[in-house]
Amino acid sequence: MSNIGNISKVKVAGPQLITYKGVVLGHTLDGVTFSYEREFTDVMVDQYGNTAIDKVLTGQTLGITFQMAETDWMNWNAAIPETSSEDGSTGDRTDLGADAGYSLRTDAGLMVVHPNRLAPSDLTEDINVYKAVSTENIEVVLKNDEQKVIEVTFTALVDETYGNGRRLGHIGPAAIS
Repeated sequence: MSNIGNISKVKVAGPQLITYKGVVLGHTLDGVTFSYEREFTDVMVDQYGNTAIDKVLTGQTLGITFQMAETDWMNWNAAIPETSSEDGSTGDRTDLGADAGYSLRTDAGLMVVHPNRLAPSDLTEDINVYKAVSTENIEVVLKNDEQKVIEVTFTALVDETYGNGRRLGHIGPAAIS
């Protein structure tokens, strides 16, 4: 019987360590979802009617979605970047409400998703998003029978310091030979 694959490459993802701008965001609940959406425009000619002869890439959206189980002021600030936060001697505060026209680009930063099952030096499965920023609406359920979590989706913005094909991020170690 011929070998049809390599079972050593089949893995359970397990818990992930998420760092954002060098700060660990703490425990997550229900895992992490990586999404990579691509948009294409069909190229057509009369001879083939509505059958595409090519597809041309017109855009991409890279997203990382997860629930933060730790709801301290630093995580609120990561979830709602247009806020300001105060870390005081008598308590911490997250302020809400920014003016229209606020640019999230200034808040974007490196997000790294690293499997906990791997040693910190093993970057083979790390997901690196160069300019990640929280972009979806935030809804936190406050009930007596449910855990308080902050569900967030971070979206990648273009980083022009990297070349074509690598403007949003990479999976695996940055330095390869």
